[in-house]
Amino acid sequence: MITAERRKSEHRKAEYGRLRKKTREHQFVEMLRCEYELSPKESVGILETAQEILLRSPEVKSDGQVRYTCVRKEEGAGKKLEEMKKVSVLLTVRAARDLTVKEKHGDGAMRRMQLLRMAEEAYDQGGLLTEEDISRLLGVSSRTVRRDVAEIMKENIQVLLRGLHHDIGKGISHKAWIVRLALEQHTYTEIERISRHSLEAIRIYLNDFNRVLVALEKGILVAREIAFFIGRSERLVMEYLGLIQKAEDDPRQRESLQRLRERVAHTMPIHPQKKDYTMVWRQA
Repeated sequence: MITAERRKSEHRKAEYGRLRKKTREHQFVEMLRCEYELSPKESVGILETAQEILLRSPEVKSDGQVRYTCVRKEEGAGKKLEEMKKVSVLLTVRAARDLTVKEKHGDGAMRRMQLLRMAEEAYDQGGLLTEEDISRLLGVSSRTVRRDVAEIMKENIQVLLRGLHHDIGKGISHKAWIVRLALEQHTYTEIERISRHSLEAIRIYLNDFNRVLVALEKGILVAREIAFFIGRSERLVMEYLGLIQKAEDDPRQRESLQRLRERVAHTMPIHPQKKDYTMVWRQA
């Protein structure tokens, strides 16, 4: 009879095995084995020699970002992990505003914000992280990540992770959720309490939404063009355009929208400030 402890051990081994297959080292060995017809022993030997000779940069950069390999979002189920196409993405593991969230709302709130940020960054760069990827990046158990995902989804917020791809398109992103709270006339303090995000992050999301309004006022109507001008993903712009459309049908939100339009008219540039908005995957 298989004990619970043995099942748990086998689960950990399988999880580690899946993560290991997505490392750069494994990809290098597989390329040597498949493309150059070297034996597994020879391929591993070349990898070890290269690691000894070549200098490699630290995994996490000083700005809190990391280069990570994940499965392309176009890949469906049914393939072995090693057969799936991968993509290298730049993820923000740590951001200065994370500590603010931790101080006010605790480790769980900070971890969920990091999870959402990295999942969206990977998605916008053509990849999909898994719960196991998040577990490895944040140094927590997969069980903790699953618990965080369940907590996030209670608010009908999208979680752009592989394994939940059938739910992508349902719900809204946490950024659109925060903007919707503002349109519903919640104060910044209320939004911070409800969303458990930092005031800095909330201001960034609302600032992006305002730039979309400015673009529309200036006659830029295509989501892809708006995304280019404000330095954000087309996916996010589409969500904001959807919020604007829905706000027109709600008297309270329509009033908030009109106030925002009056406030930003002829006062806010479309183009983002270089230091804060140059990359889609440099946000919380």
